[in-house]
Amino acid sequence: MRKALASVGLLVLAATLVRGEKEIEPDALLGHIKFLAADDLKGRGNGSEGLERAADYIAEQFKSTGLQPGVNGNWFQPFELNAGLSIGPINSLSFQSRGKPVTLTLGTSYYPLAASGSDKTPSVKLDNLPLVFAGYGLAVLELGYDDYKNLDVSGKAVLIFTHEPQEHDASSRLNGTRPMPQTSLNAKAQLALSKGARMLIAVSDPSHRSDEGQFSLFKSDPDADDQGLPVLRVRRTEMQPLLDTWRLDATARLIDMDLTPRSEPLTGATVNYVESISKNRKVVRNVIGILPGSDPARAREAIVIGAHYDHVGLGGRLSVTPDRVGEIHNGADDNASGTASIIEMARAAADQRSRFPRTLVFIAFAGEERGLLGSAYYAAHPTFPIENTIAMLNLDMVGRARGGVDVSGLDVSPSMEADLKAASTVAGGELQIKREGPGAGRSDDSNFLDHRIPAINFFTGFHADYHRPTDDWEKIDAPGTKRVATLALELAARLAERTTRPEFIGSKR
Repeated sequence: MRKALASVGLLVLAATLVRGEKEIEPDALLGHIKFLAADDLKGRGNGSEGLERAADYIAEQFKSTGLQPGVNGNWFQPFELNAGLSIGPINSLSFQSRGKPVTLTLGTSYYPLAASGSDKTPSVKLDNLPLVFAGYGLAVLELGYDDYKNLDVSGKAVLIFTHEPQEHDASSRLNGTRPMPQTSLNAKAQLALSKGARMLIAVSDPSHRSDEGQFSLFKSDPDADDQGLPVLRVRRTEMQPLLDTWRLDATARLIDMDLTPRSEPLTGATVNYVESISKNRKVVRNVIGILPGSDPARAREAIVIGAHYDHVGLGGRLSVTPDRVGEIHNGADDNASGTASIIEMARAAADQRSRFPRTLVFIAFAGEERGLLGSAYYAAHPTFPIENTIAMLNLDMVGRARGGVDVSGLDVSPSMEADLKAASTVAGGELQIKREGPGAGRSDDSNFLDHRIPAINFFTGFHADYHRPTDDWEKIDAPGTKRVATLALELAARLAERTTRPEFIGSKR
C-alpha cells in the first residue's frame, strides 16, 4: 500500500477514556484476527468458501454488537466480480518477420496479463496485425522521456520491454533506481490503449539475467485483468530469434546509455492472435451493519466506517511471491486487522450510542484485492443515501502499529484536523500520527473520495510479509491495533457531534 517517504507527526497524549465507556480490548481484536486469518479460511480469496465463511462470521459479530442489518433487513449486499479464467480450446500466438515464423504456446511461452474474457468463441481474433516496437512503453513527459513520440501505433500491435531504462543507475533522471508508477505493465497497457493500440506484447528486457514472467503460474492458476486490449507476456527465449532479427537488444542498450527513445515500426512484421478465454463470475458479499444516530434530526446523516475482509487466497498473481502459488496467504494484517477493528469499534459505539448523534454505517468490503470493487459497488448502490454520508473512515492494514499510524486524507477536509487532534487526546497511549507515502485513495476510501465525501485512511505500514504466506496472526501488535481503532472511533465520535458536515476541498478525482 504505502512506503514511508517522510513523516510529520504529533504524539498522541496519554489520556484516560471518559469513565463508563467501553474500551476496545486487544484480546477481542486478536480473537477475530485469529479466526479470519486461520488456515481453515484459506486466505479469504474472492469467490472462495473461506471468504463466505468470513462474511457469515462478520455478520454474526455485527449482530452480537447490537447493530441493525444494513440491507433491507439483511446483513449482506451481494455483487459479482471476475475471479479466475476458463480456457477454451483454441488459443494461439504467432509472429511473422522476414520469412521467420515464431509460434508460442499458451501457458508455456506466453500468457495474458489482460484478456477480454468474453463468452464468445473466439473472444479475440486478430489477423496479420502490423507490429511496432515502442521501447519500454513509457511516456514520462515531465522527465523528458516518451517512447511514443512521433510513433503511430493506432490499430497495431505494440511490442515493448519490461521495466525501464537505467533502472540500475542511481543518477538516472528517471527516478534513479526507484521504480516509477508508469513502469507497471498495467500503466503501460493503459498508455498503449490511449494511443490506439490493438494489443500490447511485453518481453523481458536484456538487462535482466532471467525472465521474470510467471508462465507456470498461469497454468496452475489462470487469471487476468481487463485493460481494454489484450496484454500478453511472452517468453524471451522463444522470442530471441526475432529480437536478434530486429536488433532490439542492441537498441535497448543504446536507450539505456542515453535515454533517447528509438521506437520504430518493425517493417514487414505481423502478429496473429486467437484468444478463447472467458472470465469466471463469482458472487461475493459486502457485510453491512447500522447503528442509528441517537439524535433523530442528525441521524439522517451518516459516517461510514469500513475495512475490506478479502485477501489473496492461495496466492497466485496477486501475491508478492507468485511462485508460491498454492500456499495459504492468511492476511492477518491485510486486512483481518482492519476487519477486527471495525467489529470492536461497532461494539464500543453501540455501548456508547449517546455519543453518536449521527448514524454509523459499518461495512466489511469484499473485492478490494481485485480493484476496490466492494466499496465501488456500495458507493454506486448505497444502503444509506450517499448524499447524506458526511465522511468515511477506512482501516486497511492496522495490525503492525509499533507506535505509529499513517492517517491520510485530511487534505480534502482541513477542518477535520481539529477533530483528529481532539480524538488523539482522548484515545490514550503513545501513538505517533504520521503523514506518509502517496496519500489517500489507495484503498476503499478512494470510491468515497470520488463521490466528494471526505475519507480518511488509517494504515500502519508495509512490511516483509505483505501479500506473502507469512502474514500471520502471531505478528500482530494487538495493543497497537487497539490504539488505532480507538483513535478512529474517537474521530468518528467527533464527526458525529459536529454542528456542520466536514467540507470537501478539491475537484472530483
